[in-house]
Amino acid sequence: MDSTITVTTRASHNNYGEPQFSTASVTYRARIVEKPGFTRSADGEDVGFTHTLWVASTGSVSITATDRITLPDGTAPPIVAVERMPDEEGEHHCKVMMGR
Repeated sequence: MDSTITVTTRASHNNYGEPQFSTASVTYRARIVEKPGFTRSADGEDVGFTHTLWVASTGSVSITATDRITLPDGTAPPIVAVERMPDEEGEHHCKVMMGR
C-alpha cells in the first residue's frame, strides 16, 4: 500500500442535482493499479473502469459508490463499484474500481 487516497462522503445535492460533499475527509493507504477493465453495475450494465484501488481495512473503511476519492495526482475519477473482501477474521480489504 504505497499511496495515500483521500475519501470525502457525499453530504447532499444542490438545486441542480449535483452532489455536494462533506468538508471533512479521511485518508487511507492504498495500492493503485492503473489497468482498464469492465465490471457489472448494480443495474446489470457493463461499466468500464481505469483504476483499481486496494484499500487495507480493519473494519473501519466505509467507502461507498457515492463517495469521492481523490488520488495522489489530485484527480477524482468517479467510483464505478466497491467490493469488500472478508476473511475468517473479518473484512480484510476493500476493492474500489474507478471510472473514466
